[in-house]
Amino acid sequence: MAGCKTITDMPTLHLIPNTLGCRFPHAVLAPSAIEALKLCDRMIVESDRFARRLLKDAFPDESPQIKQSFPLNEHTTPEDLVDLLQWFKGDTDIALVSDAGAPAVADPGAAAVRMAHNAGWDVQPHVGPSSILLALMASGLNGQQFAFKGYLPRDRSIRDRLWREMKEGLQRRRETQIFMEPPYRNNQAYKECIERLDLDQQMCVAVDLTLETEWVKSQSIQDWKRGAQPDLDKRPCLFLIGQ
Repeated sequence: MAGCKTITDMPTLHLIPNTLGCRFPHAVLAPSAIEALKLCDRMIVESDRFARRLLKDAFPDESPQIKQSFPLNEHTTPEDLVDLLQWFKGDTDIALVSDAGAPAVADPGAAAVRMAHNAGWDVQPHVGPSSILLALMASGLNGQQFAFKGYLPRDRSIRDRLWREMKEGLQRRRETQIFMEPPYRNNQAYKECIERLDLDQQMCVAVDLTLETEWVKSQSIQDWKRGAQPDLDKRPCLFLIGQ
């Protein structure tokens, strides 16, 4: 196996990032990730569709159906996890593949990582895109202290409480707050940020990261209000707010 990791006799769970929509995985994934994906015959996937697409894009001359997959997502039951445990009783490497970005980060794959550690396996993270870190890098906001809130809840009372927590994190700890919405709700989320945040607070909007249509803009709420609202509908987007 190529790379800098020390080879051991233990089987390995390879944490392989998926692209953020780019159809050229060799351009955004480390060579070690591509090689591990090729060599692993078994995959734990967030969804079969996106994992098979990654295989097809990475290895166009091979059938994307040749590898066995096990779905691990919000629909996985405790009974399913018992079945997955059997995979870690074998001695062949497994690939953990997210739908987009880094596995086990804002992703259900952490359960598989815990299983690997409990089974005494090696766990090897591979380099690839993380929309959270890419957006934070490009935002100009505090990268020393930040909190990722995931998808904001739809329930109004819970959502209001989370907004109070985010504003407290901003004001008391100068902690950058990062969240996302389902793409069809991006425009509503943008309006909500404009309404809830103070004029001197900062907001970064990061859209279509790593794609040809990538767009990142960071400025004060006052400046956002002066311009036209960007069209964020049905585009992968992250919102970052700071002081």
